[in-house]
Amino acid sequence: MIVVLVLVLATVVLAPLAQRVSVPYPAVLLAFGMLLAAVPGLPIPEPNPEWILPLVLPPLLFAAARRTSWRQFLDNRRAIGLLAVALVAVTAFVVGVVLSAVVPGLPLLAGVAVAAAIAPPDPVAATAVAQKLRLPRRLRTILEGEGLSNDATALVLYDVAIAATLTGAFSAGHAATELGLAVVIGVAVGVAMAFVARRLLTALPAHPAGSALVLVVPFAAYAAADVAHGSGVLAVVTVALGLSRYGDVESSQTRLATGATWEILELLITGVAFAFVGLEIRSVASNVTGPLSTALVQALVVTAVVIVLRFAWIFPVAAVDERLRRRKGVGAEPVGWREMTVASWSGMRGVVTLAAVLALPVAPTPFPERERLIFIAFVVIAVTMLVQGMTLPLVVKWLGVKASDDEIAGEEQDLIRRARQAGNERLDELRDAGDIPADVIDHADENADRMWHSLGFKPEEHSAEEAERTVDHAFTANAVKDQMLAAAREEIVTARTESGVDPVLVDVVLRRLDARGTQPE
Repeated sequence: MIVVLVLVLATVVLAPLAQRVSVPYPAVLLAFGMLLAAVPGLPIPEPNPEWILPLVLPPLLFAAARRTSWRQFLDNRRAIGLLAVALVAVTAFVVGVVLSAVVPGLPLLAGVAVAAAIAPPDPVAATAVAQKLRLPRRLRTILEGEGLSNDATALVLYDVAIAATLTGAFSAGHAATELGLAVVIGVAVGVAMAFVARRLLTALPAHPAGSALVLVVPFAAYAAADVAHGSGVLAVVTVALGLSRYGDVESSQTRLATGATWEILELLITGVAFAFVGLEIRSVASNVTGPLSTALVQALVVTAVVIVLRFAWIFPVAAVDERLRRRKGVGAEPVGWREMTVASWSGMRGVVTLAAVLALPVAPTPFPERERLIFIAFVVIAVTMLVQGMTLPLVVKWLGVKASDDEIAGEEQDLIRRARQAGNERLDELRDAGDIPADVIDHADENADRMWHSLGFKPEEHSAEEAERTVDHAFTANAVKDQMLAAAREEIVTARTESGVDPVLVDVVLRRLDARGTQPE
């Protein structure tokens, strides 16, 4: 317990320092765990591997998925699919062959099982990198989409390969069927859970009951999909996207109450998980039979193959995908060799790999070379997170792959103007309806710009409309203000479903609108 508290405290202290220097905080916490492992006599906690995925993965996936949208997935579905499905499958097979070659006597199917666990880059690391380094929108969307989707492919392949290793029977058709069913069932469970949760959220008080429900839903979705033999990963992602944003007052209050909670949970769980990887390396290394140097060489060979294979896949596949986009005249940010390099260097492994390899069977039939394979997977996590994670900010800076500040500010202003326009239109509707006293409407109209300016609105130069408006008086009609904010939220939520709109900026504007709704005038 004391060790866990130390890891939590380290996360609280080190994560802000890492973010200040634009380094992924999971890498810093992993390094801290490795240093802590060097303390003589330090007790190493041994969590139940069967509980790692259902307890750690749902909140991390849900928190990451809340920052994207269905539209982003659909607009980039081919690129995401080529990484989240095709690259994971290729990595599982190629690395499985390498493992069976470098580890004497290891069956190919056992190598594929461990390779499937190693194949998916970590969704939290990808999200942390994309957000902090301010990567271009399309590149960020692809990396986040890959991180949120690839676990489903990897875990299905992992389960099939584990079963084939223990039984000696394998069928490619069976594996493909299992993957297809897992996807369909996982998405169906997520849709159903989102529907039920949405109905409950409209019936329950926004806080604390509604907030508590939002915190429970990811775990329920993951467990329900797992029981139905579907993908718990896709169930959580689907329910997160389904509940992502609504414009009504109750939803805004729930978002305000849960937003900070999710940020705290994501920070603590991620930090402790990666610090645990570093802490556990000493224990894992001590369980390896034979010379440790041999196991280390094997692990470094596998790590090199994992890194090089991602480059070898992304460059030709991304080039073909870019040609197809241009041929079809799809208007989106181009992806050149600089973006491909950043995407290739963003393959840090993490929580899913940790949980999967620790869950390798011990009984009744021991998994071949279990301890050695766990050590190899831990080295892959450590090297990719420390080497790639620590140097990725330098690579991004060196290549100049960064979203334009002016472009981001312009997109944010476009969203705020849409919100303002919708709010003003609602005000005109209230005036025409005649249900609210004219003096209240006039008072609101005269002072509305104070609210919009507080939300970040900047009038365009030479705007006659802005010159005619005044902000000299306080806007005191809360009922009218709530109506205007509700219309503004609905407009921004609608914008989230449109192609070319950045969901991160949508959330920024939506959070301001939500917060403004809690402030009495």
